[in-house]
Amino acid sequence: MDVLKRFGAVLIRGVADMGWGVLGLLLVAYLLLAWLGLTLTGETALIDSPTTFLYYMIVTISTVGYGDYSPVTEGGQLMVVFFIVPVGIGLFATLLGKASALVISQFTRRLNGEQSIVQKDHIVIVGFNAYTESLVGQVREEARPGQVVALCVDANAPTRNPFLEQGVEYFRAASLSDETLYERASARDASLVVVDVEDDSETNLVCMHLSALVDQRCRITAYVKNQMVGRLLETHCPKVNVIPSLHQKMLVKAALDPGSEEVMRLLVDADQAQTQYSTRLAGPSLPLSVERVSRRLRRQCRASLIAIRQAAQPHPVLNPDDELLLAAGDEVFYIAGRRIPSDEMARYLAAERD
Repeated sequence: MDVLKRFGAVLIRGVADMGWGVLGLLLVAYLLLAWLGLTLTGETALIDSPTTFLYYMIVTISTVGYGDYSPVTEGGQLMVVFFIVPVGIGLFATLLGKASALVISQFTRRLNGEQSIVQKDHIVIVGFNAYTESLVGQVREEARPGQVVALCVDANAPTRNPFLEQGVEYFRAASLSDETLYERASARDASLVVVDVEDDSETNLVCMHLSALVDQRCRITAYVKNQMVGRLLETHCPKVNVIPSLHQKMLVKAALDPGSEEVMRLLVDADQAQTQYSTRLAGPSLPLSVERVSRRLRRQCRASLIAIRQAAQPHPVLNPDDELLLAAGDEVFYIAGRRIPSDEMARYLAAERD
């Protein structure tokens, strides 16, 4: 009994340690020996063609056994009983076991944030805090159909992906300064990176690393609490769009202009449905004045233009002059019930002639 237990333990360990290359060679050798054995025993019906042979072997070793093909010679029957069935079932079970273990391992790695992806034009979120769930929801809502969202977190985040049902890819490391974290998330080829980290110093380090890592077309947006850190970040990483804390400014506005804080909250509060959007202009009807663009957007889709950013300007201009001409490539910021894609906005701008 002890001998059988030891043999079983050695067999199980050998199967577990067996690589895919060795298993593939064993399967090829098994099929060649089975073909040779059936040929020598005169089982011509079973080796009539490669398709028939493979069909018979798979049906037999998987224990399905339809019965439409079977050995007719005594030698063929012995070949099946003593070689094809026992050896084949063992190899088939080993193949299924390794395949199942691989699937479970990949799922576990994805669940625990240990996997790697090869992706382009996806969205990467860095950081985990009390607002991450709302942020993930907004990003998923704004993402294109099929666009991947990746969340990079440190050891303080949950050990398992809390957004697996939302289809968010989860990447976890000991700290956010771990360069392999962003390599596994393919941050280099992302189209948008959102940095929302509790500590401003860590935000600074993460943004500096990402600025040197990502492609030129990638946009990086970072939230900071300290305005001095924000100005420092803008100086050293001009490609980073820094979002400062608005709490103090909202306090002052509420004191001077009662009700202003409610308006600002409706525009920026993560718990509210998004109301402010931006769209880059395109279409044959351009150039148009700000006054005409504003009037057409209001008439066509109840959108209120609040700011513009011309292609050559780094920053938006709030409440622009009506006579200012807008051309293709300029960006308009507006309040609306939903985002208006560029092609749809082009139709609205061309819908009426003034």
